[in-house]
Amino acid sequence: MIRKNTLLIFAVCSSITAIAQCDQIFISEYIEGSNNNKALELYNPTDKAIDLKDYRLTRWSNGSAAWSPQYSDKLSGTIEPLSTFNLVLDRTDQSATGRDTAVSVELLNKADLLLSKDYNTSFSMSFNGDDALSIDIIDPDPSDPSNPYLPIDIFGKIGERPRLPRSSRNIGWSDSFPYSTGSGLWCTIDKTLIRKKSIVSGVNANPAYFNPRNEWEVFPRNTFDSFGTHVCDCETLSSPKVKKTTLNLFPNPALNSTFIPFHGQLQTIEVIALNGKKMSINYKENNFARMHGYTLDLSDLSKGQYIIALTGTNGVIHSARLLKE
Repeated sequence: MIRKNTLLIFAVCSSITAIAQCDQIFISEYIEGSNNNKALELYNPTDKAIDLKDYRLTRWSNGSAAWSPQYSDKLSGTIEPLSTFNLVLDRTDQSATGRDTAVSVELLNKADLLLSKDYNTSFSMSFNGDDALSIDIIDPDPSDPSNPYLPIDIFGKIGERPRLPRSSRNIGWSDSFPYSTGSGLWCTIDKTLIRKKSIVSGVNANPAYFNPRNEWEVFPRNTFDSFGTHVCDCETLSSPKVKKTTLNLFPNPALNSTFIPFHGQLQTIEVIALNGKKMSINYKENNFARMHGYTLDLSDLSKGQYIIALTGTNGVIHSARLLKE
């Protein structure tokens, strides 16, 4: 168990071994938009799928360097090779207002995992531009059993909150030294940041200073068009490169069944909820309108969005988003 309010980050950073290039997931996009439009895109630069069960997201709220379970969420789901995985704040009620205002439909439609639904248990996704964030992984052989996690990517500077001198106004890290006092362009509040193509690994040691411009491209508030895709030099460094294509589903949205045209040799079909849970369904091989493929029985699924992932024996991954009515 990790004890609440354990001071951990500065004690462990000096002993962390550097992450090799293209060997571990990192944050590839940061969205701090209007209302509750908060989202993070993770990128898997490796040529293997990564199960996220050993990972967590931590928000180091308002300059805190003390870990708290209320500001941390364990992750779930799978990040495919050379692919992204989208974390979105769990605010889905389109009739809600105030602090419960729904996340943009554009972000919700791209979400792979919704986090921080309950204010009383989790605030990891409620960042406001002045909070450091980290993606952490379980250490298989921790030197401190009370702290079995190590950071593999840090956004911001843990233990620092950007502030204007003699002011309580909320600001973000900027592009002017010392990057935390309001000089220059505020880069982490009301902005979308995309990791530069040349960045091939995360920041696993707390930086002395955080200049967002070193590793990130800065875009205006509520820029969502690239969320879910990332271009990285690891795509040319990794071998072999995994191929991905988009599935066609008929119908979509669907009520009780949907048909997937597919003429190759099948390895697996998976149906994955947006919370990362793999759903158990039945399917059968058949022909529809002279097309060979597979009919999925959706009758036991609850209404909502799912990811359909079909993998052929040649290793090619085919996927699509399905809306179950």
